[in-house]
Amino acid sequence: MKSVISASRRTDIPAFYLNWFIDAIEAGKIEVTNPQYRKNSRIVKLDPDHVNWIVFWSRNYSSFLKKKDFFKDYNLFFHFTILPKTKLEKSGIALEKALNQIKQLTETYGPDRIIWRYDPIVHWIENRNIRSNHDPEKFKALCRQISSFGIQCCYFSFVHPYHKYERRFSRVFPNWQVYNLTQKQQGAILDRMVEISAKFNILLYACCNDTALENKKIKKGHCIDGSLLNSFVATEKVSVAKAPSRKDCGCTRSIDIGDYLTQPCHFGCIYCYANPAGY
Repeated sequence: MKSVISASRRTDIPAFYLNWFIDAIEAGKIEVTNPQYRKNSRIVKLDPDHVNWIVFWSRNYSSFLKKKDFFKDYNLFFHFTILPKTKLEKSGIALEKALNQIKQLTETYGPDRIIWRYDPIVHWIENRNIRSNHDPEKFKALCRQISSFGIQCCYFSFVHPYHKYERRFSRVFPNWQVYNLTQKQQGAILDRMVEISAKFNILLYACCNDTALENKKIKKGHCIDGSLLNSFVATEKVSVAKAPSRKDCGCTRSIDIGDYLTQPCHFGCIYCYANPAGY
């Protein structure tokens, strides 16, 4: 059975390391290091005889769109994070550029192979006021625009209060505070998001946030979903075995490439679990 390559939960390969990935594909293989036990590594074959799908994750597909023909021998699936930029990211791209890119992806690969990630939703206290990267009106505008391209699913999560995130936040913003929503507060936000997204025929999927499933209109997310990938092709099926990467994860089996430490994501999102170096 051929494999699914996840490129990647560990860094933004399409935005910053696409040439490295192309070189690895041309070489036919890559050495993948275990991020928790760095002395452990393995060789992963990347040629089309061994890889069926490549699942990309990114905030910026500009480089990919220029070189997309290189990947013509693979089945491709895309996660595209699009949400308003805040002070919690070092850099980003304008929403207009992101929307143009996701439109180009849908025109080339079809909307069913693209997931819009509104993820994660973050809150903090700044000058005694609660701030957030989530705004109902901005979310509504994104739903309107993204649904016009045929995309009908949105994956979301509330930021996890990892200790390293909270320590990093305190170091970078010593006069601000992380604000962790109560389940009741999260529920109120989700009720409104469901109401908005439904107007545009967009379904909400919770990524690693099973408490959100108390709202029956929200589905459990499977960011890498072997059954879904198999529905797109008649032959060469991939594994549907569960392979969660963290609590409440619904993903099936894949191979993550890239490296937190040697290939840092230059977007520098302070809340990202894959950002060990900090802001």
